[in-house]
Amino acid sequence: MTKLSPKGLFPDFKNKFYICLILRKIMQNEWPILTTPPVDVALFQLKFDFGQSTLADFTRFDSIISSEFPIKRESFSAEFNFPNSRFPLGIAQVTGTSKTKVAGYLYMSTDQKSKIEIREGIFTYIEEHPYQGWGVFAQNVRKYIEVFKESFDNHLITRISIRFINRFVLDDFSDPLKYFKTTISASDPNAVPYPVGKYAFNLVIPVNDSTYSIVKQEFDKVSEKTNYIFDIDVLNQSNLIFDVDSILAVLSDLRKVKNDIFFGNVTDKLIELCN
Repeated sequence: MTKLSPKGLFPDFKNKFYICLILRKIMQNEWPILTTPPVDVALFQLKFDFGQSTLADFTRFDSIISSEFPIKRESFSAEFNFPNSRFPLGIAQVTGTSKTKVAGYLYMSTDQKSKIEIREGIFTYIEEHPYQGWGVFAQNVRKYIEVFKESFDNHLITRISIRFINRFVLDDFSDPLKYFKTTISASDPNAVPYPVGKYAFNLVIPVNDSTYSIVKQEFDKVSEKTNYIFDIDVLNQSNLIFDVDSILAVLSDLRKVKNDIFFGNVTDKLIELCN
């Protein structure tokens, strides 16, 4: 039998370096590629020790992000105090004091499908545009946290998390196990004597000492279609001083957990529907 040389296998490449590069790229693709990803919402969140910071520290960068997030809204919180006031039955006048302050800022794109929310000790990036893949999502995370880098510097990051809400619209859902490897079942066909229109269940999955996942699956029958939500939240609680590269390294680990849970639970039939 004649053995094909690398050149014969890959006639377009001149040396083994390019062959190794291609093979490496193939090996790195651990999960199937979905041409129509079911992602409705992709979310990234940082929780951090707010310390002596103020929300005003983050508004310094409004002019930088206004090109992508031109809409800005404030949320407020209020505290009320009624010292020595009695509250009799019926209508009565009482005297007190209130303390109102800005609780957070919400920045939104023109179509309101991309959002950044900043509250005391919480930074959240939310993406509801059609999902363009992990590379684009991670690149946006890097870009937006680097915008606020000066305000994050020297802060202790107490939690890093991602959340992906996947939605499937299915014509036939008579057998959930055709699509998902986990479901709710009954030991007796008469246990639920009437058709089920909606159900949901949650799983809490400890991954390791610092990481866990909260997974929600929800079935909802709407007319002749079935909406099925597969909601995966992965959280890491390793305390670290703010550093962009360290955060992105944790982000990559969270992605692996998210994908292991997603592709471990869906069937080949459901993957076909996403292609």
